Amino acid sequence: MDIEAHNDRQIEMLNQRGGRTLSIVDLIRAGTINVEMAACALRAMESGASLLTGAVPGGAGKTTLMAAILNFLPPGVPIATVDHPAVIAEGLRQAASEPVCYLAHEFGSGRYYGYIWGRDVADFLSLAEGPRQVASCLHADTLEQLTEIVCSPPLRASRENLGKIGLILFMHVSAGPGGYQRRVATFHEADGNGRHRLLFQWEAACDRFIQVGELRDPDELRPRLDFIQQLVDEGEVDSSVVRRKVVEYYKGRM
Repeated sequence: MDIEAHNDRQIEMLNQRGGRTLSIVDLIRAGTINVEMAACALRAMESGASLLTGAVPGGAGKTTLMAAILNFLPPGVPIATVDHPAVIAEGLRQAASEPVCYLAHEFGSGRYYGYIWGRDVADFLSLAEGPRQVASCLHADTLEQLTEIVCSPPLRASRENLGKIGLILFMHVSAGPGGYQRRVATFHEADGNGRHRLLFQWEAACDRFIQVGELRDPDELRPRLDFIQQLVDEGEVDSSVVRRKVVEYYKGRM
C-alpha cells in the first residue's frame, strides 16, 4: 500500500466545505493559528501525540484544523479511518506494536461516515497506546466541557485515557464585516502526568495569540519553528504539496 496516497485520500474525505482542502499554511495566513502553535503541533505529532479538536458551533473549523495537523504525521504512519466499529475492535485485538493513526471524523451520535458514539468512543481513546495515535473532533468549547462529555454516560471514557491525548485544541468562530473569523481559542498539551496544560490562548480584544505556558525545550523546538516559517515564506498552500514538504523535513532529520 502506498501509505502517503492512502493518507491523502483519508484526509481529503474530511473536507466538509467543498473546494480545496486547506493546509496549515492556509490556516496561518488566515490567522487561525500562528507559526509557534503550528511548530508545537508538529513536534507533538512527530513524537506520536494523539489529537482532539473541538468547537460547539458547526462550521467553526475543528475538522479543517484536524485535517491540517494530520499532515504532520511521521512518514510510514497509516491513517485507519473508523468507518465501522469493527475497525476499533480489530485494533484492540492487535498488539500496540506498529504505528497507526486511528481517525474518527467526529464524536457524534449521527449516522454519518466516520462518526462514533457511546462505548465506541471509550474504546477508540484506549487505542492511543505505544506507537498508535488517535485523532477526532467533537462539539465542545473548553477542556472542562470536553471532559464532561467524554467521561460521562453514554461515552464513559476514562480520564486516564483522555489524559494520554497529546494535543487538544479548541476553535472559536465569529461573524464580522469581512466574513467569518476562525481562531484556535486555546491550545492544550499533555503534561505527561495525565493532565493537560494550557500553552496558548487567543485574546479576542486584540486578536492575538498569547503564550500562557512555558515552551518545553525551546532550543529543541527551533528547527520546527524554522521549518514552519519556511513553509509560510514559500507560500505553497496546496495540502498535498505541504505534506510532501513535511515528509522531506522528516527525511532531513533522519
